[in-house]
Amino acid sequence: MKKFSRKIAAAAALAITVSSCMTGCFNNTGSGSGSGSSGGNSETVLRVGYTQEPSSFDPADFTIVAATLTGYDCYDTLLNFSHDGTTVEPALAESWEQVDDTTYTYKIRQGVKFSDGNEMTMDDVLYSLNRVTEDNYYMSYLFANVDSFEADNDTWTLTVHLKQPDSSWQYVPATSACTIVEKSVTEEQGDKYGTADGKTVGTGPYKLSSWSSGSEIVLEKNENWWGDPDTLDIDKVEYYVIEDESALALAAKGGQIDFVEGMSNSVMSVYQSCQNFNILSCEGTTSNYIAFNTASKPFDDEWARKAVAYCIDRSQITTTIGGDYAKQSAVVPMSESMMYMDKDKWDSTIAESDVYTQDYDKVKECLAKSKYPDGFEFDFYTTSQTQKQAELLKSMVDASGAITMNLVEVPDSDIFSYMFGYKTKDNGERYYNAVGTYMMSDFLDPMGMLKTLYAGSNACEGGTNETLWTSTEADGLLDKAAQTTDDAEKMGYYTDAYKIFADECPYLGLYTSSDVYAVSDKFTYDPSPMFWYNFSYADVHVAK
Repeated sequence: MKKFSRKIAAAAALAITVSSCMTGCFNNTGSGSGSGSSGGNSETVLRVGYTQEPSSFDPADFTIVAATLTGYDCYDTLLNFSHDGTTVEPALAESWEQVDDTTYTYKIRQGVKFSDGNEMTMDDVLYSLNRVTEDNYYMSYLFANVDSFEADNDTWTLTVHLKQPDSSWQYVPATSACTIVEKSVTEEQGDKYGTADGKTVGTGPYKLSSWSSGSEIVLEKNENWWGDPDTLDIDKVEYYVIEDESALALAAKGGQIDFVEGMSNSVMSVYQSCQNFNILSCEGTTSNYIAFNTASKPFDDEWARKAVAYCIDRSQITTTIGGDYAKQSAVVPMSESMMYMDKDKWDSTIAESDVYTQDYDKVKECLAKSKYPDGFEFDFYTTSQTQKQAELLKSMVDASGAITMNLVEVPDSDIFSYMFGYKTKDNGERYYNAVGTYMMSDFLDPMGMLKTLYAGSNACEGGTNETLWTSTEADGLLDKAAQTTDDAEKMGYYTDAYKIFADECPYLGLYTSSDVYAVSDKFTYDPSPMFWYNFSYADVHVAK
């Protein structure tokens, strides 16, 4: 079975202190419209900074934002999300049709070439889709309802047969699960494919030029891109791995970085003080939360989960950690951008269900009803990126006087392997009692978050239900919601399921965060709420 994520090579820190040191760390040539590179050629270079590098350029490993900022642009999916995220548009599939409740057909674009010059075939398309389920990689949960794929080489038609009606399938072809790779190269490379030492071949607007693990990744225009490389303003992307976010902020302030995504509240003031920079934001689908492992003690007891929930001041977490670009979450993690069907009904459902505010008397009441009336302790898994949040949560829990929260820090590159059950104890149990993390929805329909986090079918190795909590009743409601196209009927199923999720409390939502960018005024960019799949350097333009 394919591993969920390859380990990131040990990252070399880029020491950035005073301005003179910063200058020595970066290639200063070619930045901005029409500026000359060291070779005398005129090219536009965008210098991107981020605190992580991708685990690989294999779509199977597209699990973190670093992959969105690097690997995604080397590939295309069958469809793209519209800019507002509510519909889908042509990409490698130039047209599509829903034949009946369980059958979709996609007319695949002919004449598309991979970055190595070879033409894409229907065999590549079929291989790429079957690979998702056969290798059981991260996005395979999106194919759980797929019965089969068929490819007609003569008509260049892909047919998808579903096991049962699923109104959310319409969005799946725009996700990375439907990324097309070149079969011959992927098979020949094996586990080396997409690594710093291996090959990366796709049909996207850019191609991987070089990768110095731990320091720099360079993307260049793909001259074979079917979408016309001459329409791209950015000739080259230089992606710098700067693990320390304060050093990254100073690099931007010193003019060494042009584009940064996802700045935390602790360094936001540095970016806001940068001259010649614009701070852009867009309410996306990112929810930050605590996931309780309900398959083992102590959180197999719902009253133990509720006791911890009553320890947490989510308002303080939102203000201190989330900052100006965050909103306090309801107990069920889901951003307001996903509540577009009937906002009034969502508001009333949340008001009725979201009862957890910090109240240590309530903590005692919950403990009295639990199997642990005298209290308990538990291991909370975190990473260096979420350490400050974890420490604040610990102070709130420990202040109960009855519950002790032990912090266990694991490498950023390993956290998803723990969360999705690839790293377990010898007896198969998950290591963590609880974990603090985040999730971006696969689409704006509420199903993109509710099914992803709560469905029993995702409570497995490789599944996205980190709590392992299951409910036959809630699963039935989600199934009914998936099978109807009537929004009012769907809302009834969603809100009924929501009430179960809130009452059982396998997750505790903390805050939802907007996608935030610091962009040099040499460039323009219009953010989309579907950043996770929609981001492309093709949408970054030279300022006029």
